[in-house]
Amino acid sequence: MKVTVMTSPSSDLIEEVASFIARLNGHSKSHIGYCGRQQQEIVCSLRNDVTDVPFEKAFVLAYREKSLVGVLGFDADLRQKSAEVWGPFVEVEHQDQTINLFKQMLQLIPTEVERLCMFPNKENDIASTTATSFDFSKQSEQAILTMSRNDFSAFQVPMLLELTKQHYREMIRLHNLAFPDTYYDGEQIINRMSEHRKVFYYLREDKLAGYIYVEVEPEFSEASIEFFAVDERFRGQSIGTELLKGAVSWIFSFKEIDELQLCVNSTNNQAIRLYQKAGFRLADELYFFQKELKVPV
Repeated sequence: MKVTVMTSPSSDLIEEVASFIARLNGHSKSHIGYCGRQQQEIVCSLRNDVTDVPFEKAFVLAYREKSLVGVLGFDADLRQKSAEVWGPFVEVEHQDQTINLFKQMLQLIPTEVERLCMFPNKENDIASTTATSFDFSKQSEQAILTMSRNDFSAFQVPMLLELTKQHYREMIRLHNLAFPDTYYDGEQIINRMSEHRKVFYYLREDKLAGYIYVEVEPEFSEASIEFFAVDERFRGQSIGTELLKGAVSWIFSFKEIDELQLCVNSTNNQAIRLYQKAGFRLADELYFFQKELKVPV
């Protein structure tokens, strides 16, 4: 039967779309790293985070009769002139619709957006193939590691400092140096800071020697260590270990959190060994793709 594409979905469809994404994102072959795996978490993101360009103007849907079979959209950050691609999420028997959905979505991208990002699971062949078809370039490979509350040992925890304006510039410099090709730059992280999104830092010789950026979502019992770096001038002084201990302790101070995750470059074997030694286990491996829509002047 014919598949029809809807390019201006009503916000009333968010619950249905979130349920569809949650189901497909739970499988590695259709998993996208930043989209969430719980329906209500995704509903919250589509309503509260996808705001620069709202859901109704950022997503395209594919239906076979009355059944949703495909979803593709983006979360734009007009200030940063970038957008994260949500998808493609397409039922296996309708994956021939993916290219058409992507073309339809590209027509919705505002002219202010200069680059698109995709963050699919390594096993998500349809996403990787689509990225290649639309001239995305692979920037890096990332590993997702997880730790459960039961794996957490109560060691003596250092007191961490929360990032203040005084050290914004140092944090941005260190982050952008450590992670030059990733999904949030230093300024984006600072703009994301809130009650449940914290940047902690370690001070040594009156300088920011290292930082760690963590997010918790108590409502959905989820947490993640997003980024973590130590200035090369201060490495070998256990600063990384102290930051990690403090961050994990803060995360598990929320009784709703039973598991946390972090993302690290797959080639960073030293960091992966550090996390695994602390009780983390490898959960997913992802690709980070990027496409330049315009050449900056």
